[in-house]
Amino acid sequence: MSINISKTRVMSYSRKTNVLLYGYQLCRTAITRTSCVKDLGVFFDSKLHFHNHVAFLYSECIKLLGLIRSITFRFSSLDCLYVLYLTLVRSKLEYASVAWNSITSTDSAKLERIQKKFASVCFYRYFPHSSYSYTSALERLRLHALSLRRHLLDALFFIQVYRGLKSCSSLLDNSSLRLPTCHVRDSLLLAFVPQKDTVPLLGAPLLPTWWVKISTYLHTERFL
Repeated sequence: MSINISKTRVMSYSRKTNVLLYGYQLCRTAITRTSCVKDLGVFFDSKLHFHNHVAFLYSECIKLLGLIRSITFRFSSLDCLYVLYLTLVRSKLEYASVAWNSITSTDSAKLERIQKKFASVCFYRYFPHSSYSYTSALERLRLHALSLRRHLLDALFFIQVYRGLKSCSSLLDNSSLRLPTCHVRDSLLLAFVPQKDTVPLLGAPLLPTWWVKISTYLHTERFL
């Protein structure tokens, strides 16, 4: 399979003011240098601030929210509006959040404004006689702040890596946790004997109690 040079880009990741840049070539053709690239739906910038990704998410989701608000103007059911928001808007706001959740508080507040707009629309339409506040609206609509959900998704990802359900060796290397040796061969072909400090039938180390509570909570219908 040949490489399409016109679609190939080079980018240097660094937060230094003066970055040493080198002109790379492929088949004697200079590769175009860029400061931002889109990979699997996420915009990665050279400083990994993800400002471009947040701006893209805000632009797309605020348009979708405006469309939902227009087409549901005569809807009498809150559930329909709720499902449209979860399916079309919040799913985009949380896509691959583990990769870009290192955003600044300013960008986090910018994304939170989208859910605040949705909460205010629902509250004034279906609860007109109640005083509005974002906190009370979240409780009434059974929603959580987007920033909290992203942190919980980070915790869920770490637990899945810790239990061997997902692979991320760099995350394990940076954590001060001792893990049992991971065998490459299919465990179904071998007789399984639980280790002393492992969870029965899982073969993973015991987690702290609060981690187990987070993992259980993240799999409940209320969070999903």
